[in-house]
Amino acid sequence: MTPPIESPGEAKPRAKRPSKNRVKLLEVARKLFGEKGYAETGTEEIVAAAGITRGALYYQFADKEDLFRAVFEEMLAECGQEIFEKTMKGIEHDREDLHVGTQVMLDIFSRPEVKRILLLDGPVVMGWADWREVQRPFHLALIGHALEHLVDEGLIPDQPLEPLADVISGAAMQAALAIANAQDPAAARKIYGESLAQLLRRLAGPSNM
Repeated sequence: MTPPIESPGEAKPRAKRPSKNRVKLLEVARKLFGEKGYAETGTEEIVAAAGITRGALYYQFADKEDLFRAVFEEMLAECGQEIFEKTMKGIEHDREDLHVGTQVMLDIFSRPEVKRILLLDGPVVMGWADWREVQRPFHLALIGHALEHLVDEGLIPDQPLEPLADVISGAAMQAALAIANAQDPAAARKIYGESLAQLLRRLAGPSNM
């Protein structure tokens, strides 16, 4: 599974350090969006909790939706890094990337703050098409390389992997959404997690995952 970050040895321009106000706004907004939801969180509450003026908020972000998107993208990147790290610790062979990684993703996306921002409010605030498009590079990075391992070992036919990665990410995200909206998330996590595992076992053969 490929990490959703650049290789440590890859030269890249030094990123400009974000301002203290921006960092504080992201921190406070993330907490409030995660606890109360986007609709129930006002900009006045955000700036009061951050200890800054409304002018400072609008200097950093165009509006509340722009702030939410920044929180969303920051959280998505953090989740991707955590999924990669936990997957690498949880496998003994590269062929296990896909199965372990998707199960780790379901666990992380089941956390209350992550579930609220990435799964429940994300599609509503950003719109379904934009929500999917923002996540697509994240899923292609985490799933695409895992599929390359399966091709290299002859466990699946050599084929264009991007469409297959899209299909698998769609199945994984549908499982995550079903868990997020379930009355009993723990029971749903077990059911949908096993369904996803069965799907991926059939992809590479029952004896290989």
